[in-house]
Amino acid sequence: MTDHLKVKLSRALTAAGIILYVPANFLPVMTITLTGQVESLTVMGGVVELYETGLVPVAAVVFLASVVVPIVKLVSLSWLLGLHGSEVNQSRRMKVHLFLIRIGTWAMVDIFLLSILVAVGQLGILASVQAEAGALFFAAMIICTLYAADIYKTHMIWQQPMPSST
Repeated sequence: MTDHLKVKLSRALTAAGIILYVPANFLPVMTITLTGQVESLTVMGGVVELYETGLVPVAAVVFLASVVVPIVKLVSLSWLLGLHGSEVNQSRRMKVHLFLIRIGTWAMVDIFLLSILVAVGQLGILASVQAEAGALFFAAMIICTLYAADIYKTHMIWQQPMPSST
């Protein structure tokens, strides 16, 4: 695959990630049933629930991994790809790209925690945890950003744009 196609694919994956971010945050990611009380939680609802139950450090980690990191990734990827072929801030863009590669998989911590909650939280009528549609959108958004950052290689930041064929 040529670098030109890689840029286009990276842009498409970033756009898909931005689109998927909306339902990932507005749809419930899990439903918790405790002694007959059913509560569906969005990402922020889960953060608030953790905070209110006194698990402030866990709430902070979930907030960082679920809200801050995806927004930073989407904004950074948009910035990198928007400036592709430009000589503006090339060294800074390279550092941002390397940062995105390093933090990439940490956003999947949420999906990992949810899978553990679903597996462990099955206590019959007393308690249960069920994954919901928001988790699927969240995982898809994370996968899009992981691939977008991986496909757009660091050396491509230093390339000049291809001349138009007119």
